[in-house]
Amino acid sequence: MAQKGDDNPLMDGRRRGPNWTRVMGITLCVILGIVAAGCGLIYYFGNNLISLSNYVADEDVQQLESLPEQALEEATEADALENAVKLDESEISLIHEAMEQTSTIDTASDEAVFNFLLVGVDRRDKTWNGNSDSMMLVSINDNAQRVSVISLMRDTYVDIPGHGYAKLNAAYALGGGPLLTQTITDNYRIEVSNYAAIDFENMIELVDALGGVELTWTDKEVEVANGYILDMCNTLGIDGTQYQLPGGGTYLCNGVQTVAYARNRFVGNSDYQRTERQRYVITQMINKIKTLSVTELTGFVTTCLPLITHNFEKAKIWDLVKDAPTLLGYTFVKDRVPYDGLYEIVDVNGQGMLVPDWSETIEMMHRTIYGDGAISSNYDNDTSTTASEDSDFTTEYLNMMAAAQETATEQTSEAA
Repeated sequence: MAQKGDDNPLMDGRRRGPNWTRVMGITLCVILGIVAAGCGLIYYFGNNLISLSNYVADEDVQQLESLPEQALEEATEADALENAVKLDESEISLIHEAMEQTSTIDTASDEAVFNFLLVGVDRRDKTWNGNSDSMMLVSINDNAQRVSVISLMRDTYVDIPGHGYAKLNAAYALGGGPLLTQTITDNYRIEVSNYAAIDFENMIELVDALGGVELTWTDKEVEVANGYILDMCNTLGIDGTQYQLPGGGTYLCNGVQTVAYARNRFVGNSDYQRTERQRYVITQMINKIKTLSVTELTGFVTTCLPLITHNFEKAKIWDLVKDAPTLLGYTFVKDRVPYDGLYEIVDVNGQGMLVPDWSETIEMMHRTIYGDGAISSNYDNDTSTTASEDSDFTTEYLNMMAAAQETATEQTSEAA
């Protein structure tokens, strides 16, 4: 059994490198924070405040022919590969043919619906775009007075325009937000062209600017997160011991602790439950934003704007500001794709890929965004349960701990 703090195998130098910001779908709170503060702040500061944001025109985004070396990570969790169906080339070709047939489905578009993508970028340096390991499709439906937030899982097998079949998160590494939004439009048949992205270090700064958020943890979630906390603080050059949590409970968490919570895929149902934690963090951040004073909102908005890379035109930002009071009164619905029971895990060149039943998946997404707002029967949509209730360690984590213990035992024997 792993120990908290320095003995956590996540901190062992033998593990693979950290996947910095798979958590960053929580940038939804940034957009909503700007909207909430807009009437009192952006109109006051005007264009000077908006100019603080990191707007990047689509034509200026880095475009690559192939994935850079930095993107060549262990591509999927061990749990996924353990359950993956091994297919031969002819069977994989059949999957491709089925995916191509979805091109006959009309791409959904409605003047009353505005779609944009929130991206959490996994990278250790800013010389490349990074992998989009957390993605949330946000849809504002004015006619239905509804905002839907749909997590798109990073290992989903898609056809990336100009590059072929690969994991969804590779699209951002190859062509940033413009290529990722085009990939989503083509594969999910939903018109989306705007995005906002943030990476690990910036997300920590953003949460701290918000004054932290209140999160409820289980003991096992804390055990894993304490390892992440030490790891991140070591990279940042700060003392991580001061951020360690003593055990399960409810805490006002700073940026490092919040990011550690949302990165956790080792407790519960792997990456599926991690997306649920991310949506929980979103809810808590929105609630915190609503409690801030005008002075606090001013500081938060001024801090967060430069941290987000986006392609929102100034006119669209003003539209969001103008509609701020109305938007905050809309109904929010949340979901996750692929849907339970509508996908299979296949082994493609040693990588566990999630292959949805695209026709039914697209139909359900269109219904949620453009129709009556119904959500799927995903287990994590059951409001009677929470992510914290499923608190067992994943097989991947147990295997990693066992491997770390075995290596430590061998080193001790050699030293003796």
